[in-house]
Amino acid sequence: MRSGRSFLLMLVVAAGLGAYIYFVEMKRDPAADTATAAREKVFIIPTGAIEEVEVTNASKEVTTVTRKDASWTVVAPEAAEADTIAVSTLVSSIESLERVKVIDANPASVEPFGLAPARMRIVFKVAGDTAAKTLLIGNKTPTGGDLYAKVDDAPAVFLIGGFLEDTFNKKPFDLREKSVLKFAQEGVDAVTLSQGAARISLTKTGSDWRFTAPLSANADAAAVDALVNRLFQAKMTGLSAADAVTRLKEFGLDKPKVVVTVGSGSSKAELAIGANQDDTNVFARDLARPMVFSVEKTLVDELLKKADDFRVKDAFAFRSFTALGLDLAFGGKAYSFAKKKGEGENAADTWSQTAPDAKAVDEAKFSDLLMTISNLRAESFAAAALTGGESLTVTARFGDASAPQTETVTLRKVGAVVHAIRAGDPGAAVVSTTDFDRAMGLFREITGAK
Repeated sequence: MRSGRSFLLMLVVAAGLGAYIYFVEMKRDPAADTATAAREKVFIIPTGAIEEVEVTNASKEVTTVTRKDASWTVVAPEAAEADTIAVSTLVSSIESLERVKVIDANPASVEPFGLAPARMRIVFKVAGDTAAKTLLIGNKTPTGGDLYAKVDDAPAVFLIGGFLEDTFNKKPFDLREKSVLKFAQEGVDAVTLSQGAARISLTKTGSDWRFTAPLSANADAAAVDALVNRLFQAKMTGLSAADAVTRLKEFGLDKPKVVVTVGSGSSKAELAIGANQDDTNVFARDLARPMVFSVEKTLVDELLKKADDFRVKDAFAFRSFTALGLDLAFGGKAYSFAKKKGEGENAADTWSQTAPDAKAVDEAKFSDLLMTISNLRAESFAAAALTGGESLTVTARFGDASAPQTETVTLRKVGAVVHAIRAGDPGAAVVSTTDFDRAMGLFREITGAK
């Protein structure tokens, strides 16, 4: 009895082991044992020797790129500038391509591997060679870790890395240059946004931007530079029509939502925005090219900003740490304050009142006053400045002590509204009532003004 049970137990174990070998070991992805296998290159090609590549992707779309000197160009399905990074990645992947493992040196059929016909085909020419070389790429391995492949004139089926799927499975659009607008970013000195009947025009002198329409005022250089940078980096998300100059109405480009013009000296680049393509993209056109393409809707949101979005939001240019002197006019009386540089290696700077009386000030309160005033920012803008009411005129001297800058802003409160009014700027900035009240409270404590 005992020996019979042992025999049955041995049969069960043997059956289980056999099932494991059949279902696990025999069916295991061939790539599983290749982690430490020696690898060799598929092609022996000098770096930089490839001068033409034809890509047939999994959807059977064919794209051909050629190189002249160091520049790549798309020549089929239609002529276009090439995406330098995408093409360079494709070419370097061909040059460095390695066999992960040879699956079958001479298979009876390559059809089971997705190689007859091949799912993807890469044909390329090397400078000095008369014959092209062809890489055939088939299905992914069961785990998706690798791809089956073969060289067209050799029988062996081998594996290449599955991560190369996206590198080789390129559409024509993937390999073409996708810049929305072409211009030299460092030379931009004018930007115009034509938003239907509305028009925003800005010009640059040195590093400063200024409005020329719809108002005459300083512009926020950071905001304008950010817009220029956004346009410079913007990429097409798709190509809708290669030549659509006679079909502009179809894309809402006969009457664009906005046209942005970027100027650099006598040259200019213009981008028109049309109708929505879907929830995230809109149709657009570089007016120097016939094609219609799509761009992200977020770019359009930038181009539809209002003039106020590009205005300087800070009521003052000075900061508490750059201030050298402060004159405050209130109630017909002038109050002046000056900063004295600290003497000694770690000595702190000190402030004192110089007019109408010379006296020391509470450093903590005066520092708070400087901070509160210099941090005032526009919450919105008013077309006309307030008149009357409680007012405090602030003149700040700041920057380099040998050549200080000066600015004057009048803060005026009527009811619950406070305006910051700068000479030469239209209207006024609407600033925080709470911060103005705090500044006035500190001013009265420091000076004793009523």
